[in-house]
Amino acid sequence: MAKFFQERARKVESVGLTRAVIYQDKHPDLAERRDAAEKARLLPILQLHDGLRVLDVGCGTGRWTKDLTGNSAYYHGIDFSAELIKHARASHPQDANLRFSVASAENYSLPRLGESRPFDRILCCGVMIYLNDEDVASAYRCMNSVASQQCRILMREPVGVLKRLTIKEHFSDELEQNYNAIYRTQQELEECMTETLFASGFRVVDQGDVYEAELNNRAETIQRWIVLERT
Repeated sequence: MAKFFQERARKVESVGLTRAVIYQDKHPDLAERRDAAEKARLLPILQLHDGLRVLDVGCGTGRWTKDLTGNSAYYHGIDFSAELIKHARASHPQDANLRFSVASAENYSLPRLGESRPFDRILCCGVMIYLNDEDVASAYRCMNSVASQQCRILMREPVGVLKRLTIKEHFSDELEQNYNAIYRTQQELEECMTETLFASGFRVVDQGDVYEAELNNRAETIQRWIVLERT
């Protein structure tokens, strides 16, 4: 997948920061409409306020950075792609309350991120589809390891509607490059949480569809959001 995201980073110049990470290169405004609809739907669910520390897992080019920094005390965005992080840093200069780090979703910790305090909110959008099953479990362990006792985790993930859908070395006409992904069902994603997040007290407290039907252009997959809190 490293090659795929390197190419996406190179396309920032031609398609812009948003389309580079939403993958609707040939639609005039679908990426921007999805971006706006997603934020309108999910931002209130995060329940942000000035005293919170926020971790953005898979931050890409910093698509969520402005919204999260404007509603919290501290923001840290991480992504495994150094090229995407370069664009995020260029668009959002770091200061004492805003940081970016190159780190994969399945392999980070507070010390590795240079942090001493846990996070009160964790946002993770469209990351699990690029991880194998073992790495999904590791990603959940990492979230648990950096979460405060009152942490709220919000995940937005494309899921298979009826069954798991695996795409391997598929050439996408839309992206003009090969694409690999695993669209798990929501049940599969939650089963992976059993020995990680659920074992430490997290539970799914809310869930729903991200988009209205007009913005979801595939019948076999759909964008879902899931909120977890400790109980």
